[in-house]
Amino acid sequence: MTPPLLRAYVDETGDRGHSGKSSPFFAFAAVLVADEDEPPLMAAMSKLRRDFTIPAGKALHWNQHVKTFARRQVSTVLAAVPGLMIIYVVVEKTAIPVSSGMYSDHEVFYNYAAAMVMERVLLAARDWPGGSRDVVVRFGHVKGFRHVTTKRYFRLKAAASSWVPWNRLHGTVHFDDQAQWDGLQAADQYAGMLNVAVSADEYGGYQEAHLLRICPQLRRDANGRSRGWGFKVLGNEATFTTLR
Repeated sequence: MTPPLLRAYVDETGDRGHSGKSSPFFAFAAVLVADEDEPPLMAAMSKLRRDFTIPAGKALHWNQHVKTFARRQVSTVLAAVPGLMIIYVVVEKTAIPVSSGMYSDHEVFYNYAAAMVMERVLLAARDWPGGSRDVVVRFGHVKGFRHVTTKRYFRLKAAASSWVPWNRLHGTVHFDDQAQWDGLQAADQYAGMLNVAVSADEYGGYQEAHLLRICPQLRRDANGRSRGWGFKVLGNEATFTTLR
């Protein structure tokens, strides 16, 4: 019998640079939803686009459309969507050695972090409530980025790994325009919630309320812990645990 499908949508926040204007973190947000549970997510995103008067065929973007605190109550809408699971992978850039390939090569940086997301998505698919599933994975397309190198890196990881269930991947990994997929637009919103929680604004403040609101959706272990499961940090975890 064909295993039931899980769908994973992944988007990024922050940048991979190291200049004075660069973000302190780079992160991926992955939205996981069972195939049969996707309609409520689509309905939530449709409601948000209507509320924010996004033209037909255009994507809802956190950075473009969700600028005020009131509008950032999108977290209330998304937190109410049943069946969603969220995975974050966060790279603290000060923790990257200057001598490493991740520091000097943006493709290496992106691909390494993307593989960390893939590993956790595939493990979530294997351990999905109700039984293992195969997972269709879509990343948001990054303009000008050679995603062919990412696919090549994934193949290398799959060939070398004995503990990650790469056999759960359904087909190939896709890199798509956000406007085509509600799930990618949702991942963009979750990425934005993380960004404003861990990056100080111009006044030195943080907006952690949105991230805290969706915390119950984080992937967790059998004891309810999200550390390393739904929230993986490459760097100093105390940077995040000391935030309000």
